[in-house]
Amino acid sequence: MVIIRAVIADDSALLRDALTDVLHKQGEIRVIAAAQNGKEAVEFVKMHKPDILILDCEMPVMNGLEALKKIMEECPLPVFMFSSLTREGAAVTIKALELGAVDFLTKPTGGMHQLESVTVELIRKVKFIVLKSKFSSLTKALNRKPEKTVKEVPVNQLPRLNVEVIAIGSSTGGVQAGLEVIPKLPKNTQPIVWVQHMPPNFTKSYAERLCTLSQVEVREGRDGDILRQGVCYLAPGGFQMRVGKRSRDVVLSVGGEDKVGGHCPSCNVLFNSVAQLYTNNALGVILTGMGSDGTDGLTNMHNKGAYVIGQNPESCVVYGMPKAAFDAGAVDVQLDIKLIAEGIKHISGIY
Repeated sequence: MVIIRAVIADDSALLRDALTDVLHKQGEIRVIAAAQNGKEAVEFVKMHKPDILILDCEMPVMNGLEALKKIMEECPLPVFMFSSLTREGAAVTIKALELGAVDFLTKPTGGMHQLESVTVELIRKVKFIVLKSKFSSLTKALNRKPEKTVKEVPVNQLPRLNVEVIAIGSSTGGVQAGLEVIPKLPKNTQPIVWVQHMPPNFTKSYAERLCTLSQVEVREGRDGDILRQGVCYLAPGGFQMRVGKRSRDVVLSVGGEDKVGGHCPSCNVLFNSVAQLYTNNALGVILTGMGSDGTDGLTNMHNKGAYVIGQNPESCVVYGMPKAAFDAGAVDVQLDIKLIAEGIKHISGIY
C-alpha cells in the first residue's frame, strides 16, 4: 500500500488534530506536518516536500490564497483546498482553483461523524490526484503512450460543421480548463451547455467569475431557459440539467436532485438529452476529470453523428473522463487545452 505524505494547514487546532487522527486511522495518508497559518504552510512544504498540501482558505499571518500563490511559484505540488459553504467561501475557492489548486471539499461543520464522512471523500480524491494526476511522473510517462493512439490533427484541418449546440463536461481540473476555453470564444458562439462537477454556490461563483472574463454571457442554467447564441449555461450544483424541445425553441430543464453515477449534476444526463435532440449538429467536448462520467452520453451523441473533442492527456490535471470517452471510441480528436477554443471556433465556423 502506498502511503501518501501530506501537510495540513488550518488555523483550528481542533480540526488539525481531528483530521490527522481520522486520516491516520484510515491508514493511507500520513500527516507529516500541521501548519496553523499560511506562512507555516509554505515553510513546511519547502522543508518536508510532501505529496500533497491540504490547505484552508482563511488563516492568519498569511491566508490560503497568498500561501497558494507563493507555493505554486516556488515549490509547486498538488494543493487541495478546504472551503466553507458560504458564498464568500465559494468565491475564494474559485480563485484558489484559478491559482492552481487541483480540487476542494467543503469544510466539515458538524461533529466527528461528518468529519469521517468528509475524510472518506478526501482520501478518494487525494489518492487519485497524487497517484494519477499530471503531478505524477509515472502517470506523465504512461500518458505519452496511451492504450490507443490518435493522430494529432492541426486545428485548421478539423472539419467544418453546422453546429447548433456545444455540450461540455468536466470535473477535477475543469475550473482551470474552463478558464482556458470559455474566455477565448467570441460572443456569436452557439449556445453552450456545460456540466462541471461542483456543489451549490460554487457553480454560481464560477459562472460569475467566467462572465467577467468572457465575451459570451456565462451564467447558471435555469429551468425553462431558451437556449440563445452567445450564452454559456452552467449546470447549477445539486441539480440535473437537460435540454428539451418546446414548440420551436430548445429549452433547459433544470431539476431533480438524485445523483446519477454519483454525480448531480451529471455529464451523462446532459449529454444523453443532447443525443435525443440533436444529430450531427451537436459538438461535444470532454475535459479533465476523475472517473468516467460523460462516456455513455458522449457515445450516444457520437452514434447520432455529433463530433467530439477530448482534452489530451498531457494538459489534463486528471486524464480520467477524457480517457474513458476516448477508449470507448466516442472522441474524434484530442487537443491540448490551449487549442480547444480554437478547435471549437474552427469546427463551428465562428470567429
